[in-house]
Amino acid sequence: MEGYHQGREKDNKMKIKTTICKKLNLGSGFTWKKVKGWEALDHNLITFPRLRDQAWELPYYDETFEIVFCSHMIEHISHFKIEKVICEINRLMKKDGILRLLTPDLKKIATAYLNNDFKAMELYIKEDGSGIKTTLGLGQAFMNFITSAGFDNYLLSSDYSTVIAGYAHIYCYDYEMLSGLLNNYGFYKIRQCTIDDSEIDEHRELRNCPFDQDANHSLIIECRKKEYIPFSYPKALLHTGPYNVKNIIPQKYSLFWIAFKTIGYVYNIYKYFVSKIPIPLKNKLKKILRK
Repeated sequence: MEGYHQGREKDNKMKIKTTICKKLNLGSGFTWKKVKGWEALDHNLITFPRLRDQAWELPYYDETFEIVFCSHMIEHISHFKIEKVICEINRLMKKDGILRLLTPDLKKIATAYLNNDFKAMELYIKEDGSGIKTTLGLGQAFMNFITSAGFDNYLLSSDYSTVIAGYAHIYCYDYEMLSGLLNNYGFYKIRQCTIDDSEIDEHRELRNCPFDQDANHSLIIECRKKEYIPFSYPKALLHTGPYNVKNIIPQKYSLFWIAFKTIGYVYNIYKYFVSKIPIPLKNKLKKILRK
């Protein structure tokens, strides 16, 4: 049982003992290109290990990694769960290990909105314009950064009978919020960085997609682990309870569970191959399908 924090002994057989890679790219995405000495974990990756559970239940021993890089992933996590995610990242890091986080900067986006600054907001939108719309003005663009369409989270009707929508982004942070959370859960030497300022030697090599390279709308923070502080609902900062949450996931290894997992695997393989299609060809295919 050595190497596990209290309460996780029952998950021993599910842990991955990493002996070579001491650096982790958490939520690397399906565009991840391997970097020597780094391990990647994401529910969109085809290769093993894959994050098929959740970011608040990571499959590693305590104090496994010296460095964790997490770019544009935490905005996909509900504020009901993000504190558990931060605790879990802390758990698998070695003392004084480095954590580098990138996420959309609430202050930058809100400032552009309040100043009615279309020029600034345009810098925050991807080149192909996907995901962000300004048809109804900057308010629409602002809200598209906070909540965006995707398949990471689902909004259900109150009787759980209808899936109303799927979401990617569902929360946003400024420096004060995120640094406060990190400080509360055992991190110190917290500082805001520029895109090219890092204590991680390979930070440029890790930036393999437009989000990781974007200096315009990203909030970038680096910090170090001081101590492990377990998550506690009564001491949670972002929310209060209790919440009536119904578990609608079928029991593990039941036929329904296997069916859901199979669908997930097939969908991720599909996304992987779609990501390899050049954008011009992808746009042509979209036009053909619309006809």
